[in-house]
Amino acid sequence: MPDLELRHLNHLIAVAETGSITRAAQRLMMTQPALSRSIRTLERTVGVPLFVRRSRATELTAAGAALLTEAYALVDRSRAALDRVRGMRTAAETLTVTAPLCDMVAVTAASRSFEADRPGVRVNVVPREWLSPVEELRAGGADVSFLRDRHDREGLTVDRLACEARMVLLRADHSLAARERLTLSDLRDEPVTHWAGMSPQEADHWTGADVDRRPRRHGPLVRNATDVLAAVVLGRAIAFVHGSTLPDAGLPGLGVRPVEGLSGSVLEIGVPSHGAHPIAEEFVDHARNRWAAAGS
Repeated sequence: MPDLELRHLNHLIAVAETGSITRAAQRLMMTQPALSRSIRTLERTVGVPLFVRRSRATELTAAGAALLTEAYALVDRSRAALDRVRGMRTAAETLTVTAPLCDMVAVTAASRSFEADRPGVRVNVVPREWLSPVEELRAGGADVSFLRDRHDREGLTVDRLACEARMVLLRADHSLAARERLTLSDLRDEPVTHWAGMSPQEADHWTGADVDRRPRRHGPLVRNATDVLAAVVLGRAIAFVHGSTLPDAGLPGLGVRPVEGLSGSVLEIGVPSHGAHPIAEEFVDHARNRWAAAGS
């Protein structure tokens, strides 16, 4: 015996609800002869008449009424199964993006913009400290990472998005805070906060030694942005920062001054060199275009 087909059951439901082959064909956007053939095929499949065709209406037989009840249940179950599968597909298209805390506003805006362009794709943005390992990206724990001034790019494909000028952050009553501009030479004797876990290349960039090769004084060891601010507020060190790090209203008790010759802070976006999520590459293109349009 041939198997029942869902399209035939949908046709049965349409004829039963409209009471007419003509009206059912209009609802289904198919021709009347094609719908009649479908109903006859269904009747041959079940082996009994399903409708009594009268001059003014098409009515269900007892067998047709019994099959109609089953048809509703089967069609509903079929739709529920499709919804579950589509839900799994949507979950599979969730993109995990990590970003430094200082870039969360811009990255979140880019993520929402990408979601608007790609219905069904959700971007999960995970904040992290500026200097945190990218092992999660290499190991598959993240699909995309926004990176700041990072030199360890092994196993990653990295694109540059922007470069921001860095400034010095110091106490408002610091002896150098009254100057409009400073140079690296002016700051040579100042201790600079030092992040735990820095590579030599990262430490050189953070302290300005990548430009001015004279040894820098290491200040307190820091592990997050709060530690950096505390060290500066207490007068134990200075720090070099970029604009995205600072709130628009400024920081009470602290001063920010431009520094001539200091290398900028580079924002990059990276994906694994091999096995990158297909949508991750689309996200990278979206971010690259967005930052380029902003003139960064």
